[in-house]
Amino acid sequence: MQAAGPALSIAAIGLKAAGDYSSSRGVAAGDTVKAEELDRAAQYGDLKATQTNAQMTRNLSITLGNIDAVRAAARTDPTSPTGAAVRDYTEYTGEEQKNIKVSSIMAQATQDEADAAYMRTAASRALLAGDLAIAGDIAGGLGGAVGGLPGGGAGSGVGGGKVAA
Repeated sequence: MQAAGPALSIAAIGLKAAGDYSSSRGVAAGDTVKAEELDRAAQYGDLKATQTNAQMTRNLSITLGNIDAVRAAARTDPTSPTGAAVRDYTEYTGEEQKNIKVSSIMAQATQDEADAAYMRTAASRALLAGDLAIAGDIAGGLGGAVGGLPGGGAGSGVGGGKVAA
């Protein structure tokens, strides 16, 4: 009956190690999935910034063309400083709005890329932590199991496996 104790102890070690293994792999898989989602979001952000830049450039060109057409229809002097100032101001504000919007989208894409890199690192660390927990489970459990066997373990010759306090 005494042999069942160490066998159950070793079985418990195995179950604890298996639980740590499964847990760390589950956490790592979740982190990896999140990293992939963030990578896709960053790629979408890059695409969105490119499309926004193109669309806003096209819209600005149309607006400037309309200003030129209205001035031509009104037969104003094309070299008029007032007309040039209106056109320049419209171009400046349009470029500024475009740059602000594209920069904001790109900043979010960059943040998504950084978050994805962090999640990949977290997944790797979860695997390492699980592996270390498994090694600790086995080492700690075997140390306790061997110490409880007759004639085995540290201090077994003094007090039947018990260390004097």
